[in-house]
Amino acid sequence: MKKYLSFLMMVCLLVFSTCQEHWKQPAAKKYSSTVATTWINLQQKLTKTTAGYSPGVTGRAFAYTGLSLYESIVPGMPGYRSILPFVGGPTTVVPADCQSYYWPASANAAMASMIRNLFESTSAANKVTIDSLEDAFNTQFQGEAHATVLQNSANFGRSVAEAIFEWSKTDGSHEAYKPQPNTYVPPVGPGLWIPTPPAFLPAASPYVGNDRSFTPGIAAQTQPTTFPLPPYSEEPGSDFYNMVNFSYTLSQSLTPADIITAKTWADIPGNFNGTAHFTNIATQLIILKKLKLDEAALVYAKHGIALRDAIISVFKTKYRYNVIRPISYIRNVMGFTTWNTVVPTPPHPEYASAHTVIGKASSVVLESFFGKKCAFVDRTHEATFGARSYNTLAEYAEDGAWSRVLAGIHYNKTAADGLIQGKAVGNMVNSLPFKVGHDH
Repeated sequence: MKKYLSFLMMVCLLVFSTCQEHWKQPAAKKYSSTVATTWINLQQKLTKTTAGYSPGVTGRAFAYTGLSLYESIVPGMPGYRSILPFVGGPTTVVPADCQSYYWPASANAAMASMIRNLFESTSAANKVTIDSLEDAFNTQFQGEAHATVLQNSANFGRSVAEAIFEWSKTDGSHEAYKPQPNTYVPPVGPGLWIPTPPAFLPAASPYVGNDRSFTPGIAAQTQPTTFPLPPYSEEPGSDFYNMVNFSYTLSQSLTPADIITAKTWADIPGNFNGTAHFTNIATQLIILKKLKLDEAALVYAKHGIALRDAIISVFKTKYRYNVIRPISYIRNVMGFTTWNTVVPTPPHPEYASAHTVIGKASSVVLESFFGKKCAFVDRTHEATFGARSYNTLAEYAEDGAWSRVLAGIHYNKTAADGLIQGKAVGNMVNSLPFKVGHDH
């Protein structure tokens, strides 16, 4: 009897040990980043072909897909943890069983689920494309892991994405791609924003600055402490007049290269936009540096959060100061009534520059992965305007900032200040404790 009990205990210990080994999931760093970059590239295409995907809506979408990707594989990333408790997100739990998890399958299911939810208004053809990509990866995975492992992995990834999507509905911009009632009445007075030609559209996104951010308190903590521009004046020779006159004078001597710079960063071809462009830079770097799945997921999560939090920060600034755009001052005050910008002026106040703040936050976060001296070639608009080479990541943010001055839609001082505000946003996002032991 004692021998039998001893044998039974040995069997139990062996089974327990085997379960423990199964519980040690293969690390996500074992896999390529292909599933991540392919889904993000599809999201880029959906952005171009889905009505209502403005830069703000697009940046928000990349934040939630990046977060879902990361959370769907973080149990397979030793040394890292769920970021959801630190951003006020929902609770998700890895099932406590003996099954392994095939992390590409989890990532595939999470991305498919989140993108379907975010792009529920897209065309039927686009929805077929989403289904087809998910099916293609599932077919590919069949030879890589046991069917039960694949199913459990997909179920986990899908459950994570569904929980995050439900939480996203309460951030203040749920379904912002749909036509929204605009009851906002802008303040009236000298130096304040007014609708701009050619469409004279009403103020866009006036309440986004009040949305819930991922990084707690980031919008309030990254605001300028005092009014940053010169006091408003229409007097020739005043500081404000001179600031605007700089923009006007610059517009009279633009080179063909200047025009290309302005149009490249305007991202107008094919309904592209700034937040999509910055995400495409992240994708190019992920592919260039041959990052694995775990690293790519972390890049997309942090970068997406930076885009969204920068949007909230800059729109809080815009509707705090309500500064007049250059085209309104140059035409109405300086008297150059036919003067025009290189690209259309966005329908919201001038200060701060959204492109600049978001672009700088983007570069600061990417520096935390690739280093400040990371040289690369941005091929986002290569076919239309040519590739652009940068010696550092900071350079693309600065190029984007200057492009808005060349385009005539922002003042030089606004671009300079936007780099400061964007850096503050990026630094706060970089402080989020994704890594175990990296606490606030």
